[in-house]
Amino acid sequence: MEYLRSAVGGHRLVPVELGAAYTDAGWTQTLIPFDQLLDAIADPGSSGEPPGYLAQHDLLAQAPKLRRDIVLPDYALVDTGRRSAATADADDVTVNVWLGPRGTVSPLHHDPADNLFAQVVGHKYFKLYAPSETPSLYPHPPGSLLANTSQVDAAAPDAARHPRAVDARFVETVVWPGDLLYIPPKWWHYVRSLSTSASVSMWF
Repeated sequence: MEYLRSAVGGHRLVPVELGAAYTDAGWTQTLIPFDQLLDAIADPGSSGEPPGYLAQHDLLAQAPKLRRDIVLPDYALVDTGRRSAATADADDVTVNVWLGPRGTVSPLHHDPADNLFAQVVGHKYFKLYAPSETPSLYPHPPGSLLANTSQVDAAAPDAARHPRAVDARFVETVVWPGDLLYIPPKWWHYVRSLSTSASVSMWF
């Protein structure tokens, strides 16, 4: 954390999610100094507020020193055979940082791009469902802001509200520091931090 504080600069404002998950009624976002986020992560219970979560933010653009720490894997630079890693442009890869305390959650959702998820610090639990399970996952209506998000609580599916979800097939894993997890497009995934965690996602 102290390395991040020195590399990013504590005065920089970063967007932080407040609340258990972005699907909750009380969820909100705010801008706070990076120092304040790191202090909250170090002692998440002191304020009585929901844990702050820096989620899906291009922190590396704010802190070029951090950018030098991240080497894009060749996997992210190969575009379905149309070009090679040697000719691909790193600007075609969307790189985001995820930083927060134990207990932060990304509800069950899917993304439109290939995703390489690198765990840098701490541990995260993943529960993943193939696109073929979509009818059992009760997505929010098409056209809504949550159209890529399931109405199911993946941590504890409610058999009364979402009976098909109980029998939906999934795979699960825990990522450790140094692990790289590939998530194909449209694969549903639920993510929970098991400890203070720093991660980098690479969409391509």
